[in-house]
Amino acid sequence: HFSGLPIAVGEVHYRVRPEVIIKSKLAKKLERKFGKSGRKSADSTAVSPSDEIILSHEVMLACNGEESSEIIRLPNMRCFRYLKKHYPHQCSKLAENVFDRSSWEMVKPEV
Repeated sequence: HFSGLPIAVGEVHYRVRPEVIIKSKLAKKLERKFGKSGRKSADSTAVSPSDEIILSHEVMLACNGEESSEIIRLPNMRCFRYLKKHYPHQCSKLAENVFDRSSWEMVKPEV
C-alpha cells in the first residue's frame, strides 16, 4: 500500500490488523447509510486482499534508519509522520485509527 513495490513472499512487513479494517469499513458504511448517528447493523464485512493496508520494511528503514528499524517492532509516530508527508493521497483515504501503533502487526516470514 505504501511502498509502491510488491512485497516478496517471506519478506518482513507490517499490516493493519484485520479487525481494525473491518471496524473502519463498517463505520464508513453505516455513516453513508444512516448518517453520523448510525445504528448497529448485523452486516458482516470481510477484509479482501485489496483492503489490506501494508507497510514494507523498506519504508520503516527510510523512516527510522537501519539500526532503529531492527529494534522497533511496529510503526511509530516518526513513521506515521513520514507516511503522511510522503503519501498524502493514500493517507487521506484512511481512518485516523490506522495511525495508532496498536492497530498494526508485524508479519514475519514463515519458516
